[in-house]
Amino acid sequence: MYMMEKKTSDIQIFLKRLQNLAARDDRGALADLRRGFSEASEYRAWPYIAGWCRRMDVDRDRRIWLTVAAGFATHLRTVPDCGNMGDVLRKLAVGKDPKRHMEALKSFEGRFRRLLTCTDAEELCHHLPGIIRAAERKGIPIDFERLFWDLFTWHKPDSKVKIRWASNYWAGETTKEKGEAA
Repeated sequence: MYMMEKKTSDIQIFLKRLQNLAARDDRGALADLRRGFSEASEYRAWPYIAGWCRRMDVDRDRRIWLTVAAGFATHLRTVPDCGNMGDVLRKLAVGKDPKRHMEALKSFEGRFRRLLTCTDAEELCHHLPGIIRAAERKGIPIDFERLFWDLFTWHKPDSKVKIRWASNYWAGETTKEKGEAA
């Protein structure tokens, strides 16, 4: 879907396992996974990610797996092909009033630009918990597989993740609006 590597199937299998925890309503496991958002208590989520994260001793890799696991445990679902975090932030900014979208985007822009200035996935993961929680409260879906791959490739010089997020945030509805005007 996003990348054709062994890890793609790993993240898909991992998300299926998390979906099974949610379906069984395993509140203890889900609570432990949500602790992955906090460095002080992330160790509670380690048993669930240790078999998936190749290098638990590498902060970047561990943070990515923890963020995806904690995000899923917060949402209790993943929605494939629903967009990237640019779409999520756009929906958070605009809310249910698309008529005032430019004004809403400007008021939320500082927060979004802060994400784009992150130089690595580890830094980015520190900013995502509040956004993921806000999306859950507003019923905005997240594609956690896409988020995983975006985080995994964030630091690469040839990565276009920031550009895709920016495009979806600032131009997300432009095509629809142009179609309506025609």
